[in-house]
Amino acid sequence: MDVEHRKTTLSDDASIYSRTKDTVTKDELKSMPFKQKIAYFKDYYMYGVAGLIAAAVFIIYMVYTSIINPSKDVLSVVCLSDAFVSETEEMGDSIKEYLGIERKKDYVGVSYYDTSDYQMNMAYMTIAGAGQLDLIVCSYEEFQRQANMGLLADMKEFLPAETYQSVSDRLVTGHTVETDMDGSVTAVGSELEYGIDITDSAAVGQYVTTGADRIILCAFAAPPNRENALRTIDYFLQK
Repeated sequence: MDVEHRKTTLSDDASIYSRTKDTVTKDELKSMPFKQKIAYFKDYYMYGVAGLIAAAVFIIYMVYTSIINPSKDVLSVVCLSDAFVSETEEMGDSIKEYLGIERKKDYVGVSYYDTSDYQMNMAYMTIAGAGQLDLIVCSYEEFQRQANMGLLADMKEFLPAETYQSVSDRLVTGHTVETDMDGSVTAVGSELEYGIDITDSAAVGQYVTTGADRIILCAFAAPPNRENALRTIDYFLQK
């Protein structure tokens, strides 16, 4: 084979041999007219800078909302089964106003769970078991079930003496129940004052839809927002 006279596939001036020039030198940039500099910046740097700015804004927002100024649940009220509340946000806002909470990021959480629905009951039990709830609004029948499970605070121990005396005629008793693996009752606790009858409460009349004869207010044994829970009991006692 005549290597010296072999023809190359590409000519010497083919584009593969030509140097592409996507950037300019510092001197070339200095000599550009102002409008051309702006166009060059837009073509090669604008999207990158915009991406960096967006990332910086996102990071600042996340730090501000999660660390510097996070939203805070100042009270959690759960309504169960026959005590149906559709306007949960409105009820939460009403309680927040009563408590005099002025910080916009703070909120009162009101939620509804139908304990006869398996998935809703599991969700409720998970949150209750995690100690994230303060007060329960429910029917008398549901109150007895909650008392049986040992979730509730004894109002004689929970309430200030003055408040306890003022609601003495409204207190409702229940008892805990212990069962074996088969669900058979093995022990029954003493009757304790676990609830307050709030059937005639103005808040119940405004927000709660129910077919039950009695609506009961009770507190969890270890509420995360104890002081606000105590003050909210007064809210539910208003007629």
